[in-house]
Amino acid sequence: MKQRYSLLSLAIISACYSSYANADLKQQCLLGVPQFQGEVVKGDQTQMPVYIEADSAVINQPKDATYTGDVSVKQGNRTILADQVRLEQNGDISRMAYLQGNFEYQDNFVQAKGRDATIDLFSKDTDLANADYQFVGRQGRGTAGEVSVREDQRVFKNASFTSCLPGDESWSVEAKEMRQYVKEEYAEMWHARFKVLGVPIFYTPYLQFPIGDRRRSGLLIPNAGRSSRDGWMFSQPIYWNIAPNYDATITPTYYSKRGWQISPEFRYLTTFGQGLVASEYMNNDRLASWQNRPQNKDKSRYMLYWKHNVNFASNWRFSTDYTRVSDKRYFSDFDSPYGSSTDGYATQTFKLGYYQPNYNLSISGKKFQTFDNMAIGPYRVLPQIDFNYYKNNLIKGGDFKLFAQTARFANDSHLMPTAWRFHAEPSLNFPMANRYGSLDVETKLYTTYYMQQKGSSAQAEDVKSRVSRVLPQLKLDFKTVLEANNQLFSGFSQTFEPRVQYLYRPYKDQSDIGSKRYQNLGLGYDSALLQQDYYSMFNDRRYSGLDRIASANQVTVGGTTRFFNDRTGAEVFNFSIGQIRYFSPSKIDNLSTNSMAKRSSSWAMESNWKFSPKWNWHGGYQYDTRLRETSLANMSLQYKPRQDKVVQLNYRYASKNYIDQSLSRGANRYGQDIKQLGGVVGWELTDKVSVMASYYRDLALKKPVEMQLAIDYNTCCWKTTFYAGRRLVATPTGKPDGRNDFYYDNRFGINFELRGFSSNYNNGVTRMLKRGIIPYTEAYNIN
Repeated sequence: MKQRYSLLSLAIISACYSSYANADLKQQCLLGVPQFQGEVVKGDQTQMPVYIEADSAVINQPKDATYTGDVSVKQGNRTILADQVRLEQNGDISRMAYLQGNFEYQDNFVQAKGRDATIDLFSKDTDLANADYQFVGRQGRGTAGEVSVREDQRVFKNASFTSCLPGDESWSVEAKEMRQYVKEEYAEMWHARFKVLGVPIFYTPYLQFPIGDRRRSGLLIPNAGRSSRDGWMFSQPIYWNIAPNYDATITPTYYSKRGWQISPEFRYLTTFGQGLVASEYMNNDRLASWQNRPQNKDKSRYMLYWKHNVNFASNWRFSTDYTRVSDKRYFSDFDSPYGSSTDGYATQTFKLGYYQPNYNLSISGKKFQTFDNMAIGPYRVLPQIDFNYYKNNLIKGGDFKLFAQTARFANDSHLMPTAWRFHAEPSLNFPMANRYGSLDVETKLYTTYYMQQKGSSAQAEDVKSRVSRVLPQLKLDFKTVLEANNQLFSGFSQTFEPRVQYLYRPYKDQSDIGSKRYQNLGLGYDSALLQQDYYSMFNDRRYSGLDRIASANQVTVGGTTRFFNDRTGAEVFNFSIGQIRYFSPSKIDNLSTNSMAKRSSSWAMESNWKFSPKWNWHGGYQYDTRLRETSLANMSLQYKPRQDKVVQLNYRYASKNYIDQSLSRGANRYGQDIKQLGGVVGWELTDKVSVMASYYRDLALKKPVEMQLAIDYNTCCWKTTFYAGRRLVATPTGKPDGRNDFYYDNRFGINFELRGFSSNYNNGVTRMLKRGIIPYTEAYNIN
């Protein structure tokens, strides 16, 4: 008796409880699902006492016993009601239990109704008939005409399953026979029929799916849609479970106007690290605008991506991040998770490093694939060897740092010189602090040596073979925090955080570094102009990289004021403003057009205001004193009452002169201001319906940049997402001057998902917000 009832529970649960029921459902999905009453009993159920109640019992010791009339049997968490229960045993040879007539069974896992069951209490073999089951506390129900349970295998005859709640027959899967393999954790179906509203819509003679935590190969959720540029689209991801530490997804996609694209993705986890290898390949892009480009001799298009990370031998780390595409238009023409149309380049990098508490050493390489129309691209660096050393209190009160680098630069253009660069940068910092504030006094020495060689082309210019540069630097950085007695706003305390930084670095002519003829194409082997905001004003250098180090005799003055809620202590508002004042012009060389001839830099301002727990505002503004105009401005207003409800309004501005000044000198001029106004809404309307809508308009172009609408209908039984969008894209051909024409690409798509085949029951708001060329980004949130 003790063994029989635990086996009945195990038979029904194991045979029917698959990965369908493991989903994390919302509370409303539990309506209509049976719940376990009382406290769950822990421990081995088979070792617990059995309590039997019946209208009558006939016991024939020691061969058999029969219980009839409203039989109730309880053991641990298990309860069974039956018309009749008969036990038969033959000494130690066999012991059988027969449930005759109707029975009802429930424990903390499953509830079942049926008629007639046979259980071998010694071998644990079980045969059920006419079973109608439903999981307890979770979705999942079905029927089976016959169920045969053995030690490692379960066979269902005329079986069905659905995760829909009782009374909802939206979909179900029926099979003539279903066979489950316990140890291997998968099931097979023969003559399976998928029904929607009771109507068969799909038939397969054979179907296989997982019934446990193990991954299984098979089909994933397909996607379908249409684009005015690409035509009809259908993709069917295929999952391949290669091994416990290897798997792959292969996604064939068909575009009616382009052709077939294949996208394999391979993931691995080994003792040599973890990583991802992915590619996208189209043998022949049939799009007419692409076929008609005379420069496109090879009509194939591809993308290759590899990312790998590994920590080994305790202190060693290796990483690589490699992305390469067939052409500059790839990310504009294809939606890819490995790049965006807003990206201006793809990078191929690797790094091998050795790390210790006081120092680290690394060797790396980097190459850029740019997507603009520049005749001469950026330099690649291989190898680059970096060394960092840290020692606090090297001398009394002084912290010592040393950065050293060796790098070799080469360019794909034979007109450009190649170079080795050797750089050492020791610094000594004396931090001082008391209750009035802090003062950091730092000295630094830039020492750089170049070995340069002219380009291999006959038209390449001569360059100086040996160039050295030594630049000392002195920096004084003072910061303090002042608490103010706020008389204006009751309930809030205020602080003022002024900051003053003086920086001195003498002038050194650097015109011999790199190409003079093509110096207007860039700023050196690896230098680029830093974007200036309030926080970057306190950087040591105006340019990233080491080739262009401008002279400095300047003081940066700035400050931040903050307001805190007296009751909660939370920051609710801040405002920062700063400016650099030049005592003498900041120069790089006599040829540079970027020398600071004025006595002041741009004004930079930034502010954040959380005026309620649900509302947040962020703004930034930059006024360029050289251009005498507003160069950058942005504003974001967000209402977010909870995670799945958000409304955000955005404004972005960048002046034409600022953009042209920031671009590499050989790039095409942008030609106009950027003025974008728009917003995005992601909102869960009901438990079943969520929407996302976004609209961005370029006020300078006087036309919309992007419009999107997505609707997510989410039930306990199935889910569908509809998407429609209209975005401004550039034509592949462009104009003779290198600029692009623009047109609208209209697209829509639909995605359908069955509940029970996935553990993801989100309403889709977060996922939908990531769509588009201007995706939603979280507004600055004051803690």
